[in-house]
Amino acid sequence: MIRPRRRAPVVALIALLLAGLCAAGINHTRSASASTTDRAAVIQQQQKLTGCVPQGARYRENGWRGRRWVALTFDGGPTAEYTARVLAQLRQAKVHVTFFIRGQFIKGHTNLLRKELADGHELANHSYSHPHFPSSYELSRTNKLIYRASGYTPCLFRAPYGSIDNALLGRARHLHMLTIGWDVDSWDSLYDNVSKATVYSRVVNRVRPGSIILMHDGEGSHKGTLQALGPILRNLAARHLQVVPVSQLLGLRELH
Repeated sequence: MIRPRRRAPVVALIALLLAGLCAAGINHTRSASASTTDRAAVIQQQQKLTGCVPQGARYRENGWRGRRWVALTFDGGPTAEYTARVLAQLRQAKVHVTFFIRGQFIKGHTNLLRKELADGHELANHSYSHPHFPSSYELSRTNKLIYRASGYTPCLFRAPYGSIDNALLGRARHLHMLTIGWDVDSWDSLYDNVSKATVYSRVVNRVRPGSIILMHDGEGSHKGTLQALGPILRNLAARHLQVVPVSQLLGLRELH
């Protein structure tokens, strides 16, 4: 008697092969997805700014008036009390600014420097301990700390208190930095508890194309800054004034 062939092993073998093919497809999809993620991370890393090339006059208080760009700048941070809240408002408004970093505040706040850079903002030098007419050591020390924390090398410097002379301008330029002043002072560090109304009116009544605006996220009381920042950004947008980093305002070449 001829027995019929048993089909169960064949069916099982087919099922096993199909399962293997499916698994291979899933693994390929996962591999492709991981590869895409990796490529995106590499591209993002390549696009991250690492500095800019100083050129032109060694001291600037504003940019070209013929384009509706303005630069918003924050001095004296990073600080736990203000910097993160400033960043949150800038992120919501989708604008990029320049942070003038005080070297002695970097320790313990390196995450904030990296966040500033990751959000597309520019890092600049505001000396190490904020003295009048800081030495070359003050400037170079701060540049090194910024670089170690973020991989970014500043090409811009702002003098503490805005006090400058030819010697200081020369020291900054020798370290490949332009010295940046301002033409709009928000008064947010003039005295303690400067009001939102004062900060707001000082900025919106004085700003014009090419302006560099001075604000603070450093030590001291800057509640008025936090309260006025959102309304200021909305006012600038309504007037079609685009907020850009200082290097972009001045037409400096960025390094990647």
